[in-house]
Order: sequence, then structure tokens, then C-alpha cells
Amino acid sequence: MQAPTGIAFVQEAKQKKEMEGMGYVIYSIYVLSTLWLLATALVQLRLLWHAKKRSRRTTSELGQLPFVTIQVPVYNEKYVIADLLYCLSKFDYPVNLFEIQVLDDSTDETSCIIDQLAKHVEQKGIAISVVRRKNRTGYKAGALQHGLSLCKGDYIAIFDADFQPSPSFLRDMLPHFMNEKVGLVQARWGHLNRGQNFLTQIQTYLLDMHFQVEQAGRYKAGHFINFCGTAGVWRKQCIIDAGGWDGEVLSEDLDLSYRAQLKGWKIVYDESVEVPAQLPSVIEAFKIQQFRWTKGIAQTARKSLGKVFSMPVSFRKKIHAAFHLLGSFTFVCLLVNALLTVPLLQLRNHYPVFIDLTNYTVIGAFNMAALGYLYYASTPNSPKKGLRFLTYYPLFLVVYLAMSVQNAIAVIQGFAGMKSAFHRTPKFNTQAAITNHYFNRKSGWMIYVEAAIFFYFIYGIGMSFYYGDFFLLFFFVLMCSGLMILVYQSLPTFTIKKFQNFSLARLMR
Repeated sequence: MQAPTGIAFVQEAKQKKEMEGMGYVIYSIYVLSTLWLLATALVQLRLLWHAKKRSRRTTSELGQLPFVTIQVPVYNEKYVIADLLYCLSKFDYPVNLFEIQVLDDSTDETSCIIDQLAKHVEQKGIAISVVRRKNRTGYKAGALQHGLSLCKGDYIAIFDADFQPSPSFLRDMLPHFMNEKVGLVQARWGHLNRGQNFLTQIQTYLLDMHFQVEQAGRYKAGHFINFCGTAGVWRKQCIIDAGGWDGEVLSEDLDLSYRAQLKGWKIVYDESVEVPAQLPSVIEAFKIQQFRWTKGIAQTARKSLGKVFSMPVSFRKKIHAAFHLLGSFTFVCLLVNALLTVPLLQLRNHYPVFIDLTNYTVIGAFNMAALGYLYYASTPNSPKKGLRFLTYYPLFLVVYLAMSVQNAIAVIQGFAGMKSAFHRTPKFNTQAAITNHYFNRKSGWMIYVEAAIFFYFIYGIGMSFYYGDFFLLFFFVLMCSGLMILVYQSLPTFTIKKFQNFSLARLMR
């Protein structure tokens, strides 16, 4: 074999140097995203510390009960609307002091069901109005804003159609408004179908952590918190003063919450009041919900983060607000880290210097440990809590990591100012999710992206065995497992069956 010439040797050395330099860039990006994830974990651990503080309910009974408007934004909710209206009709509150306003944007037989239900509600002496618009301008936010001008009450309770408040809801929430600076009181979400399947079980970790750690911790520490879109009561003047509902962002609840607090209004989180709701029990519904939430948070950060830092509040409060509004950026960091693991594996086996450097990244394991502790701490105490956590948490972890693909895309779209329609989370009969009329399960473009990344990590597994380097093998297996679940569960397997009016009779009793 002919030895390389001097020029060829120099070019080869130069190319190797350039590749090594690119390797340092890749490693630096990986480290930066890992540090952001680490900082986020530390902030959440701090919130957990605040959340564990005991707080006593200091509100007193209202002297004179105020008139309340209950808004129910509806879009094609035929499977669940009857149960909600039944719960509202059972409120332990004088019937002459509240009204129900159904904001119906439906395009299917939900409208006929609502008209029938409204007649039965009226027979109980409860004022109920059905408000319909010619178009869905602004989607949910547009419906709420349209109904705002028609509200008779100075206080407005809002419920999504799948929530089921207890009879004492208004009496529990309204005393907080004795403080004239309070513009909103948010209740804690519960779960109607926690144990329906693996997907509903793992979703409880996300929601329980949000309410038990993030909401409770921020509220007790005096930081900015947010309305969660439902199961809350607003002071009407607060909504008006903050500029009303804005349909330009997908997280209209978070957006209005920050605008209200920037105006000086206070938000109360009452964790003692629980309102149970239905969890999406099929992967497509869950993915629709997560995409909308993560993109909406990014849109709100783009809109409000600069205003927060210009406010005359403590630096600590600004930092917590930044981590709050940039919470969905975590998915971008997770995806970046995931995609860089394969190049890092290559670098470890071509440039020995990266063996030691990548070994330092085991600090990322702290993030995994912190997440595990946070989710375990936020899980309600129950028999066999530890065993149930060990069973479902690994499944949650792989799905959560895999969800970073679509959620990172949502965040990037949100920060880039790309607009999209408000896709509601399909609601259905929890007894038979597969009969849902709203599912027309076609394979969207996201499933192809997820499948491509699945094979990317299969390649990573193969390279691990090729090099005999198993430093990143566990992570590759986690990503492949989660993506395999998402892709398989997203395949068009559901059929459309006729809707059966299973809960209409309940309200008629």
C-alpha cells in the first residue's frame, strides 16, 4: 500500500482537527441543555420544599352571597356534557343567585343534547342560557370573551365539559374573594378514571406534580401562578382589567393569569377543593392535549416574559416566573440531548478525549433521580403506593421522554410565532373509549417523525454493540421503548360507532 503523501497527511490531520472541533461544539450544546434540565430540577425541588409547608385556610364565611355566572365552553362534547350539567344543577347554592351559561360552539348533535338538558335544568328553577356564535373565532377564548359581556354575575366560575364539581364548590371558593385584591381562585384537579389503563395512570404523575408541587409551591412562596383553564372562579372585573381573553394564544388561561398578575391582581390556589375530571385514555387525545399545552406555554412566554422582568418585583420572583413560562423548553432540551447521544457515542470511540468528557455527563442522572423523587412525593398516599409507583413510573418515564419529540416541535413553533388552530382534547365515555365518534384515527405526519427517530436510536443501539461501548445503551433503550409505544398506540386502529346517549337520563332523574 502506498504511504500517504505529505499533503494528504496534512489534509487528513486538518480534517480530523475540524471534526474534533465540531465534537467540542456538540459536547458544549449537550452540556448546556443538561445544565438547563438540572436547573429546572433544582427549582422544582425548591417548590416542593415550599409545597410541603402547612397552610391553614384563613377565609371566613361570606356575609351576603354574591350572584355567580357559571360558564361552560363547549365544542362537540356529547359524551360528557350531561354529567357536568347534572353536577351544576346539584350545587348547594341559592338557585336565584347563580346562572349557567353554556357557550356552545358545537357542530354536531351536542347542540340538540344541550337544548334538551337545558329544559330539565330550567325545571329545577335554575337560570340557564345557551349562547351560540356564527363562527369559532378565537376558539375557547373567543367563546369566553363573547359570553363575558352577557354575564350577570360579578364572579365567573368556568368548567370544561368533562369536569364534575361537588355541590359545595361555590361555597368553598367564594370566601377567598373577601380580599378585594384576589382576582382568581383555582381549585385542584382530581381524576375520574385514574385506573382505567396505563395511559391514564401515568398522566396522573404529570398532573399531580403540577398541582401538588408546582401550583402549591408557587402559591405558598408568593410566586406567579396560573389559572388552569377550568375549575376556577374569576372576579369579572379582574378579567376586564387584564384585557379579557385572547384567542391568539393556545394557553389562554396562562396568558390571562399573567396579564392579571402584572396588573396587580392576586391569584389564590385552594388545594383543599378538588374537582375531578376525565383523563385522556387513548394516546392520540393525550398527544393533542400535550401539543396544545406546550405550544401555548411557549406563546405566552414569548408574549409576557419581557413584561415580567420589567416589573418592580423581587429578582427571585422573576426567576421563578421565567422557569414557569419556559417550562415547556424542557422538551427542547430533552430532544436535543437525546439526538446528540449518537454523535457523542461516535466521538467517544474516535477521539479518546471525549471518553472522560462524556463520563462527566453522568451528572444528568441527578435529573432522573430528582424527577423520580418529585413525582413520588406528589403522588397521593394510598395502599401499595410504592409498589404502584415502581410499576408505572418507568412506563411514564419512557413515554415522557418519547413525547419530547412532538412537544419540542410544539415549543419551537410557539417561540417562532407560528399560529395553529385550537384542537380540543376529545372527550368520551370512559366506559368505552374506542366507541368515540370524534376519533377518525388517521396517521398524521408526527407518527412518521417519531418512527424515524425510533430507527435513529435503533442505530444507536447497534453502534453500541459494534463499538462494545455501552455507556449510552440504557438511554437508547429508553427512547426506543417510549417511541415504540407512541407509534404503535398512534396507529389507526379505532372504529367509529354510533353514539349512545348514556347519561342523558341521569339529569332527568
